[in-house]
Amino acid sequence: MAVVMAASTAAACGQGGEPASGKDGSLTYAIGDEPETFNPGLQDEHTDPVTELVFRGLTRHDKDNRVVPALARSWQAAPDGKTYTFALRPGATWQDGKPFTARDVKFTVETVRDAGADSPLSRNFTAVKAIETPDPATVRLKLDKPFAPMLDALSMGMLPEHLLRGKKLTDPGFGQHPVGTGPFALKTYKHGQYAELTAFDGYYEGRPGLKKIVVKYVPDDSARLIQLRGGEVDAANLAPQQAGKATGHRLEVYPTADYRAILFNMGHPAFADRRVRRAMNHAVDRDAITRSVVLGYGSPAKGPLDTSPYAAAPGFAFDPGKVSALMKEAGYVKNGRGLWARNGRTVAFELTTFAEDSLRVAILNVSATQLKQQGFDVDPRPRPRDWVRKHWGDLQGFVVGWGTPYDPDSSVYGPFASSQALGKGGSNYGSYSNPAADKALDEGRSTLDPAKRKAAYSAFQQALQDDPPFLWISYLKTINAVPKNLTGPAQRTLGHHGYGFFWNAETWRYN
Repeated sequence: MAVVMAASTAAACGQGGEPASGKDGSLTYAIGDEPETFNPGLQDEHTDPVTELVFRGLTRHDKDNRVVPALARSWQAAPDGKTYTFALRPGATWQDGKPFTARDVKFTVETVRDAGADSPLSRNFTAVKAIETPDPATVRLKLDKPFAPMLDALSMGMLPEHLLRGKKLTDPGFGQHPVGTGPFALKTYKHGQYAELTAFDGYYEGRPGLKKIVVKYVPDDSARLIQLRGGEVDAANLAPQQAGKATGHRLEVYPTADYRAILFNMGHPAFADRRVRRAMNHAVDRDAITRSVVLGYGSPAKGPLDTSPYAAAPGFAFDPGKVSALMKEAGYVKNGRGLWARNGRTVAFELTTFAEDSLRVAILNVSATQLKQQGFDVDPRPRPRDWVRKHWGDLQGFVVGWGTPYDPDSSVYGPFASSQALGKGGSNYGSYSNPAADKALDEGRSTLDPAKRKAAYSAFQQALQDDPPFLWISYLKTINAVPKNLTGPAQRTLGHHGYGFFWNAETWRYN
């Protein structure tokens, strides 16, 4: 039987009506991370607030992160998973007034698919071999093999053919001045400063409750809190140690799929032996870090899918005895400085992260201290964000963040499949390569059988347990301080950087 999904008639609940009050219906929000582009086809699952507000995909995610209709009002999936037929929502328009049609869908999927290394998300559309547009309101995708996350992948924002035809997907003009079909349009963007968005009156679900949202880029945590308390911004993303200092505001504390871990650069000789990486995973006390650094706003991490229904990672307990046993098995002995050494070489590496991110720096320092106590020669050295972005391939160890709350493929294929290695233009920044993990990842995305998918992701997590690419540390909760009279924010599990907070921002308003 074909699967059919239809849009709810209640989709626009809470929208329209009288204009918002309070600062003339505007909200200024401070966040630390500024994306390199607002083009959704160039982002890797981590859709930033501006892109999330400007664009819509054929599908989107509800409060439970289930796939629901967006620009597609309904769809049918063939039983063999090789054909998807979408009925587009009538009346949807681009923010420049042009109609949204099936040609835009065809253009988007083909452009991202064919972008190769220019787009990390091209991996989601390689199975699409033909796209039919029998009429302006119908799109049919034909695949050469099943791709289980297809509906999830189509939550990526659609792109306007009339603005990008004849241009490369990486066109910087569109990346800084995007036009979408979402509830807010980008009016002004100042790199390193802010992005100002205004309500799009033609939004297909109705007029948003707020007139304007300004996303202000403030990398330093302390500066965000100062601006919040001083009234320069209305809302802000906060670090755990700041939660009790946001006086006069309401805290929205949400769970996330966002974890912190130490990424191992597999090209560095210190990490060549998997026993060393397993030993390092046993050398860190995650419970202590969660208490002392994350301050309870999170939980110890076992692997990359802890918040997913597919979670099956055994995890690594803090165990100095296992550290010693594994290091001796690998041929290491303690030298006169109490460091593990083999043939006169210690397990020496630089551990870095973004210097502007106080939480990552704190995790770095405590982790480095614990690793040193267990005999690893760690040099903790935070670096400026711009420096890191220019030297991804040179990093030895890095306090990384990742994780999406959607289909498991979106969380694990990019960072762990060998085909997605950094040198190939992918998001596997440590260039991890494990045939067992690759096999499980491919099985997980190519089968439609729920039991087989669960088995595949269990096998994948076991492969990472045996041959760890990361030293897992902690999952985080995200903390946002907002005005007390702002209504609408609704809790759900968010992604990396706490992205997704604006998932229903079209319903927000001041009371």
